[in-house]
Amino acid sequence: MADHLKLPHHLDLPSKRPLRRFDPDPPPFDFSAHAKNLRGVLEGLESSTPGIFSSTVNDEVDTDPEAPYLGDVVLKFSGSAPFTSNAFNGVGMVPLAVSEEKRYFALTDSQARMAFNEYVGGFLDNPEDFTAGSQALREALKNIKGVELYNRDDRLQGLSSPIEGSVMDVDIVLWPTSIAIQRAEEEGRRRVEVLASLIAGFAGEDERVAALATSSDDPDMLLIHASLNEEAFNAIANHPYVERIRGPLSTNVTLAEIGAGGPPMEVVLPEGAAIGIIDDLVDDNNPWLDGVVVDRRSFPPDYAFGHSTTHGTQVAGIAAWGNVRNLLDPAFDGQPHPIYAARLAQMNSTFDTQVVGNPADQFRDALDWLASCGVRIVVLALGEGHADDGAIPSDLSAVVDQKIKEHGLVVVTSSGNLQVIEGHWKADYPEYLSHRSSKVAAPGTAAMAVTVASIAHTHAFDRSRWPHGTAIAPEGQTAPFSRTGPSRGTNSSGRQKPEFSAHGGSWALDQATGNLIADDAELAITTLIPPVNGRLFGSASGTSFAAPRVAHEIARIQTRYPEASGNLLRALAALAGDQRPRGMLKSGDHIAGLYGIPNADRVLDSGDNRVIFTYEGEMPTNRHAVIQVPIPKEFAYGASERELRIALAFDPPVRRSRRDYVAGRMRFDFLHRENMADIRKAYASQPTEAERRSTGTDLIKLPSGRTLEPPKSRMYTDTLVCRSYHSQSAGWDVDDENYYIVVSHDHSPWTESQKKKYTSQRFAIAVQLIDHERLDLDLYNHAAAELAVQVRGRVIN
Repeated sequence: MADHLKLPHHLDLPSKRPLRRFDPDPPPFDFSAHAKNLRGVLEGLESSTPGIFSSTVNDEVDTDPEAPYLGDVVLKFSGSAPFTSNAFNGVGMVPLAVSEEKRYFALTDSQARMAFNEYVGGFLDNPEDFTAGSQALREALKNIKGVELYNRDDRLQGLSSPIEGSVMDVDIVLWPTSIAIQRAEEEGRRRVEVLASLIAGFAGEDERVAALATSSDDPDMLLIHASLNEEAFNAIANHPYVERIRGPLSTNVTLAEIGAGGPPMEVVLPEGAAIGIIDDLVDDNNPWLDGVVVDRRSFPPDYAFGHSTTHGTQVAGIAAWGNVRNLLDPAFDGQPHPIYAARLAQMNSTFDTQVVGNPADQFRDALDWLASCGVRIVVLALGEGHADDGAIPSDLSAVVDQKIKEHGLVVVTSSGNLQVIEGHWKADYPEYLSHRSSKVAAPGTAAMAVTVASIAHTHAFDRSRWPHGTAIAPEGQTAPFSRTGPSRGTNSSGRQKPEFSAHGGSWALDQATGNLIADDAELAITTLIPPVNGRLFGSASGTSFAAPRVAHEIARIQTRYPEASGNLLRALAALAGDQRPRGMLKSGDHIAGLYGIPNADRVLDSGDNRVIFTYEGEMPTNRHAVIQVPIPKEFAYGASERELRIALAFDPPVRRSRRDYVAGRMRFDFLHRENMADIRKAYASQPTEAERRSTGTDLIKLPSGRTLEPPKSRMYTDTLVCRSYHSQSAGWDVDDENYYIVVSHDHSPWTESQKKKYTSQRFAIAVQLIDHERLDLDLYNHAAAELAVQVRGRVIN
């Protein structure tokens, strides 16, 4: 077996040039019909919220949850096309965010709404000849399909207020101040202070109410962690500066201890790539973890933590050992990966795992610390208890993405677990997994994170204990509690998350009682636990325990290739999957592991019937780059089942308040039978992504290529893309000599100043050739020889 082959440096193609061909005029805009619709939209808003366009307003925050507050409010505009960030500046509205779903959120006072109403009135009276206001405002007006008040329900996303007489710890996430505000940091701090003062006012009557911690340095990450009673909660839920309120982060797992299993027979010596755990306490009193935890740190560092749950120990045990059930076999002789443990959670009053302080701050500090320790792979198996379906991406996802890019990390997150569903757990499985409320929870929606869903490893369970039981999910299918994708994105199908799946347990149903069976030791997976009365092993079910299984496999890849970047590790992990896309090509179906269950053995070495080429580089943004792939004639010859897989990973900047959350996108084409001159000419004429959006222009016909699945258009929002080409005798020709991967980058429509700061993009490519029938092909040596010929040819030329 041999190391993978490294491809030579890419060739840059000329800059993308604007189109110089004739584009037909779009159909004329129907001003009359649009004006009629817009009139109805505003009349409906005035009817549902009387006085919203009036000069007489209530300048105090109303604590009645049902009473609309008509001082400063947030209006939510929906459009037929994306809005620009300065669309409503002309009427004094303050932009907050422009979402991927063609929505615009603006902070408005009564004067701004009156000006807007007057402006719209002029448009309605004379729509075709209306010329008042700025061009941006007129275009926005033509675009509007709906106007709504951003209200309490939008902020709460299903979270209930504290019951009378009690208090609740919550995170109050404020709207970003990062777009169209010159002094964004100062304004962010001011808004945090306003809300902290509001909370302090309620503390005078109830000393339990308090702003426990604040975060105001980053205008994209404004947050207050607070303890609120019902009155304070209702005031915050109505406040226009608030984007969302969330309860404690959730693990949502069911535990059942296993009595079997003793300590290791020999001293445990960790080896290989380290894995970071961001979770509750990792208890190394369990002898299977003794010496495995290399270092630990708490966040906040001076916090006096209370009792711990078993969650951190369970996650760390799986990350270190992989399949913990193997430890029950006396013949098992594997060694664990070293663990670095960042504690930021403890047990709350209901015995659940709860992050202390501001989660975004703790995530940021923990990731910084792990990176400083040289850790590159991190498991973050804590998350929100609901789908990330807010107005803009979660701050938790954004901070994870920022740190991934800054430190070159691979952060493995769980997709989250369902607590309630749309339907019946058994009768409606798996249909409810496609429901909007069943989608991925933050921080699993982080664009650059590796997100993992749970797959049932068996449908067998203890019949003596559950004589009337029936498994919900068949073996190998999505666990009934697992959140699924696609998640939020810039097209109708969204980001193709979760990227991976792993065995995280499953559930059954007791038909006699109608109750869920969530604690069967066979359906669940085996875990390590803090020692309890001599017991070292337990069992659990949840996506929290699928995520560390994937991290373990990626750590095995890093152990084999320690110099690989985070991007290359993600690309190789995609090649390591069993490539069984679940539902991604069928409209309405759910995704529970786009690239399947990864197994590092598939990508650790190149050999007789498979070879992997790798490439790591950096290219100018908004450009094309060409990578030549040395496919030997021996691979193309004959009749056998052959497969080509290409994986691309990259790490763009992100910003929560922008319509396009990521700053740029990448895609690739696989071409053959073309020379470089023709490729240069074809790609130099391609319209940019911005040109395609603004003119509706299609791509100019490209040179002939292979038909890869899935199509690149479906995965254009993803930062990890893996596509494959399968064939037998047809499709390969020994006379083909030129094979190229053309990687394309497009800027997102951020501001020009932001684009100037984003001038280059790191990326990694992994290419795998597999001959599934000719096991003795000696493919590695043939490919190495072909690569040497190409390198010599480039030097000569």
